[in-house]
Amino acid sequence: MRSILSVTTAATVTALTTLERLKQELDITVSTYDSLLRAKIKEATSDINARAWADPRETLTQTFWNVQGEEYLILRRRPVVSITSVTLDDVALETTEYRLDDETGVLYCLDTSGYPISWEACKSIIVVYVAGYIMPGQTSANLEPALEGAAIELLQSYWQSRGRDPLIKSESVPDLGEVSYWVGAVGEAGSLPPGVETKIAPFRRVML
Repeated sequence: MRSILSVTTAATVTALTTLERLKQELDITVSTYDSLLRAKIKEATSDINARAWADPRETLTQTFWNVQGEEYLILRRRPVVSITSVTLDDVALETTEYRLDDETGVLYCLDTSGYPISWEACKSIIVVYVAGYIMPGQTSANLEPALEGAAIELLQSYWQSRGRDPLIKSESVPDLGEVSYWVGAVGEAGSLPPGVETKIAPFRRVML
């Protein structure tokens, strides 16, 4: 089953943490590094978003094609906050004609008795919905603390490794001992520090 996702109303804030929070965590009181830190916040947000459901709250339109006998539809953004409309072959469905499992993003079609039935469409099914988190720094922010914590931990690793050769796996200093560094490339298995992986594990992107 194929679907196309588009953003109807984009988020104005997408970062998983704020500059103020990061500077506090890094014990930075000057503005010298603000530009660099903002860039790194964007980088960390992108890295975590690639692995976990950590998207900002937006209004989305998802269009499904070739829907024949499907037990359910899967919405591609989570957490789902609300469904604005469901249109099947240009006909708007009543709210009693579908049911959402907001934890999994699964959308069921219901018969007049409220029992699940298969989705069938000659043309398309268009679902408009709101999904995602209100990010830190905004009124009523509700981003999961573990996700912001993961961003902070990743940013701390960026900061601590600045200026260091990324190809160095370990180094030994006589009389002082040996130090090993985490290494990895974005997109590879284990590409994020272990502590970050642990924090985002409950929110990892999976599709049913």
